[in-house]
Amino acid sequence: MKAEQDISKREAFREAAYSVDDSVDRLAANLRSAGNPENKAAEKKVVGKPFPEITSKSLAGRLLTLPEEVKGKVALVCVAFVRSAQSMIDSWAVPFEREFGKDSRVAVYEVPMISSGWKVLSWMIDSGMRGGIPIEKHGNVVTFYGDYSGYQEALGMPDTSFAYVFLLDPGGVIRWKGQGYAGPESGKKLIETARALLEEKEF
Repeated sequence: MKAEQDISKREAFREAAYSVDDSVDRLAANLRSAGNPENKAAEKKVVGKPFPEITSKSLAGRLLTLPEEVKGKVALVCVAFVRSAQSMIDSWAVPFEREFGKDSRVAVYEVPMISSGWKVLSWMIDSGMRGGIPIEKHGNVVTFYGDYSGYQEALGMPDTSFAYVFLLDPGGVIRWKGQGYAGPESGKKLIETARALLEEKEF
């Protein structure tokens, strides 16, 4: 009995430690983001501009082009360059989908950007992603393989360790941008901006 209690205590301690580590990681990433003056300048640069075209295959195997695919909808497009940024994307996308997931006027897409050197292994990388992502979301994950420096410049994404999220209006124009982890205020702002866009558009 005592052994079981000791195990339970160790597991509880481990969970608490992981929770603290995650909170520290989030805080460090957000402080690094907030402390970089380039980030504010980049945000001002892209908001109000059309989202650049990205054409590639989804994990479902369909060739599609963003933002054409989401024209007529309010869309959250999440871009990341490294696997470790997935938790950043989730911090934005999960609450967003919880709020708008049943609304056919809203779409969420993830765009992993991977350098061209990995294209020869794209089948293996995509297969790995399919295994870790629910099948119903495969059509909304569009992996881009190639030189992404142009997108970095156009969308103000200088730091590839961050995830970047863009809220598009029904015309494909960027109306809001976020990066790193969602915080209470930034997450709330994303939801509010999406609601305002839905009210603006006569669907």
